[in-house]
Amino acid sequence: MPINLALIGCGQIASAHIKAANTLANTELLFAIDSDLERARQTAIDHNIPHYSTDYAQALASPEVDAVLLCLPHDLHHPFALQAAAAGKHALVEKPMALDATEAQEMATAAAAAAVQLSIGQSSRCIPAYQQTKMLLAQNAIGPLLNIIHQRTFWIDQLSTDWRRDQSACGDLYLPRFGSHDIDALLWQADDTPKRVWGSVRATSDVSQGDSDGFIGLELASGALASLAYSTRCKRNRTETLFIGETGQLVLTRNAVELNGNPVEIDSGEEAFTRQLRLFAEALLENREVPVSGREVLKVMRTLDLVKKASETGQTQHF
Repeated sequence: MPINLALIGCGQIASAHIKAANTLANTELLFAIDSDLERARQTAIDHNIPHYSTDYAQALASPEVDAVLLCLPHDLHHPFALQAAAAGKHALVEKPMALDATEAQEMATAAAAAAVQLSIGQSSRCIPAYQQTKMLLAQNAIGPLLNIIHQRTFWIDQLSTDWRRDQSACGDLYLPRFGSHDIDALLWQADDTPKRVWGSVRATSDVSQGDSDGFIGLELASGALASLAYSTRCKRNRTETLFIGETGQLVLTRNAVELNGNPVEIDSGEEAFTRQLRLFAEALLENREVPVSGREVLKVMRTLDLVKKASETGQTQHF
C-alpha cells in the first residue's frame, strides 16, 4: 500500500515534490490544494491528481490521506502543521521549518502530542555529495574536526513570487531560504550542536528588505569552530565548504567532494527530492521515525534566531 499524500500549495517548489511522488511506487498524490482554485485545478489535471480544492480541511478530513506535503509561504508552515497534527495526519514541511524557534517548538510538540510524524524538507541532506561528506566525516577520514569554513555567493536579480518580497510571509532573504539549508547541513555533517553563536547580517539588496549579506560564527559543543559567509549580491556563484580536521581536510561543493586534494567518487543515481520523499514514505510504512524530524531541526531554528539577535545586539549568544 502506498502512502497517500495531499499536496498543500501548488506553487514553484511543489513541482519538485510532484515529480518525486510520481517517480516513487510507495507514494500517491490524492489532493492538490491551493488558495488559487485554477492553479489547484491545473495542477491536478497536469499530474493526474484525483481531487483539487482551495479547502485544506477537505484534505484533512479525508480518511484516505495519510500525510500532507506543506509547500507554502514560510508564515503558513506553523498554522498548517498544527492543523495537520490535530487531524491526525503526518506532515513533510518545506524548509525553513517555521518563522522562528518558538513556532517550530509548537509544531514539534503538537506532532508528538498527536502521535503523528513531522519531517522537515532539509533536502540538502539528500544531495549525493553531501551524503558522501557525512559518511567520510563519520568514518573519521580527517580526524577530529577543528574548523569548518562555508562560503555561499550568488546574485539575486529578482524574487520569483510576491510573498518572498513580504517580510511577514518570508521572514528574511538569505537566512530562511538558504541559511536554513547551510546551517542544517553543517550541523548534520559535523554531528554537532552550537555552543555559542555570533554574527552580523546586512540588508543591501533592492529586491528585498531581508538579509542579503552576512557572516555567521559558531563554536560547536565539540570545541570545533564553524563560519558561514554569504552574499546574494555577488555575480560569482560559489558554494563551498572546507572541513579541516587534525589529520586532513575535505572540500565539499554541491556536486563534488575532495579528500586531501583527491576527488572522491560519488553515487549520484537518485535525485534529492525523490530520495527525501522515499525515505519519508518508507519510515511511515515501517512505523519508524521519519528522517529529519521536526525535533531534530529545532536546533537549526534556534541558531537562525540567535544569529539575528547577535547581529541586532552586537553580542555573542549562548545556545
